[in-house]
Amino acid sequence: MQIGSIGDIPFVVSHDYMLTFHDYSRSGSSRWVKHDLIGRKPILEFIGPDVEKISMKIQLRLDHGISPEMELKHLRKMRDEGKVFPFILGGTPVSNEYWVLESIGEDVSYWRANGKILSVTVDVSLQEYSTKGAE
Repeated sequence: MQIGSIGDIPFVVSHDYMLTFHDYSRSGSSRWVKHDLIGRKPILEFIGPDVEKISMKIQLRLDHGISPEMELKHLRKMRDEGKVFPFILGGTPVSNEYWVLESIGEDVSYWRANGKILSVTVDVSLQEYSTKGAE
């Protein structure tokens, strides 16, 4: 059963294959400019929303039918080439905008005897990418 996807990486749970995420966190803020005034408190001016950010952990395990090395290579390529992609959960886009893979961190838990990764947890940081330029 497909849970969602980031670009062309599907999040799937089945009997012999599992690629999903945990510790999902989403944050956003607004942008303000402070105008200093002589002898008075500054005035704040709202200039708009800031980009949203999402962080999550993805566990890549060989015994879940995943090739950790191949998936890591794919994630690194998305990050290093600045790929822009939709983020889909439950068949619905997470926002009206696209996303970029801002950073990844890798924490290898177990290795196989031949030096190949058996299990790795990947910390993924996504940042919203606005497709609406200056109009």
